Amino acid sequence: MYSMISYWLKFYRHECGLTQQQVADRLKIERSTYTYYETGKTKPDIGTLIKIAKVFNINYTQLLQGVEDELEDAVADIQSGGPTDEDTQKYRTHATTKYEVELLFVARNLTPKQRKEVMNLAKKLAAENNASKQ
Repeated sequence: MYSMISYWLKFYRHECGLTQQQVADRLKIERSTYTYYETGKTKPDIGTLIKIAKVFNINYTQLLQGVEDELEDAVADIQSGGPTDEDTQKYRTHATTKYEVELLFVARNLTPKQRKEVMNLAKKLAAENNASKQ
């Protein structure tokens, strides 16, 4: 499952102009191990996060941005019984466009309150768009 840590690993690796192999070589791990970190298949321990942060020349806490929000969402999902099959179908996507990725990068730098405002606006615009098509 993709996570905020996965997102930041990929983001900072791209910012540094490094390949997954180059990062793995500097960490003295297999490329597949690092790839699992970026895809969320596994999560690095705190010691590994610190080493990765040194490779990217950042503070390790930058790799943890948004993790608290992720945990809050996970707890809320558990308490609500999790997503329904209808929710899963509603938000299923097949490919992400360059525009959508850019939008995601922008949204990730917003506060939780700002993200909610953007989401409410996006839903309102989508509803207006759907209504005008009918």
